[in-house]
Amino acid sequence: PPRNLNFQGERRRRHFACCSFITTILRLYRIHIIHFPSLECASKEQGAFGMSSSTNTSPTIKAVIFDLDGTLLDTESLSCRAVIDSFKLTNAPLEPAIRSQLKRDGDLLPWELKQKILGLRGTEWVPITLGYAQEKWNWIGYENGLDWRDGWQSRRNNKDTQESETRERIINAFIETWERRLGDLCEQVVACPGALELVRALSEHGNLPLAVATSSRLEGVNKKRLKHEEMFQFFEHVVTGDDKNVRMGKPAPDIFLETARRLQVHPSECLVFEDSLQGAIAARAAGCVTIAVPDKRMETESFINHSDHVIPSMWYFDGKKWGIDVDM
Repeated sequence: PPRNLNFQGERRRRHFACCSFITTILRLYRIHIIHFPSLECASKEQGAFGMSSSTNTSPTIKAVIFDLDGTLLDTESLSCRAVIDSFKLTNAPLEPAIRSQLKRDGDLLPWELKQKILGLRGTEWVPITLGYAQEKWNWIGYENGLDWRDGWQSRRNNKDTQESETRERIINAFIETWERRLGDLCEQVVACPGALELVRALSEHGNLPLAVATSSRLEGVNKKRLKHEEMFQFFEHVVTGDDKNVRMGKPAPDIFLETARRLQVHPSECLVFEDSLQGAIAARAAGCVTIAVPDKRMETESFINHSDHVIPSMWYFDGKKWGIDVDM
């Protein structure tokens, strides 16, 4: 195992926590931070969409880590449908006019909401979703009448343990309902363009150990992978958002530090594929080399300061820059 990996991991966690605190304070003064500096980043210059950054030396890549949802498997549209259905399934349905509009939009969440929750764990994206529903869809909420809109954390009574317990119960119930509904839809999950081909090529021709690092919980991952064992057979490790060693979700670096530890490879020698901005920030914070494969609805410019390279799909990957004998 690499030397001092646990020490380096703790340094990165403390670095992330400190930067997160500073970012929050600055946002109060409406100062926008456009770059989250990672420790031991392999590349200081960022690449543009479809173009790599110009560096004198490229890092030695010894392992590759993939995000799951939206990167390997095209679960995002099914995930949106499961979220929408979960309102009714938890006995708090959306207004008929709103539900009809969402159905006309292909059962997709509005991009205004979707881009906020991409890459987050359920305990983080559920409150955001409930707050959006209250604010934008005039959703009446559950019988307890809790306010989930932006800033609810500062408005709640921290001494009211009953409120905290109620919120936790609602969040967990929504997550479990969403996971069950998504599980019902999993038979429709297909691989993202070029994902299977790239995974196979990296394993067979690149001779690199591969792993998955996903915010999804283990139960959900097991359902999603059922019809994709042809792909998952190449992965040595699958680290999930509810893993006991992953204390903080993306954009914290924990999950990538833990995955690198299991691969016994230093994070700076790991190449990460991510589709979400939160995930790209997390990978760079861990010190990994990061390739963004963003949703086509996202502004690719937002990834420039948080990734080493941005490509439209796996088919555009060229491993020569990273010393990998794989060219899609």
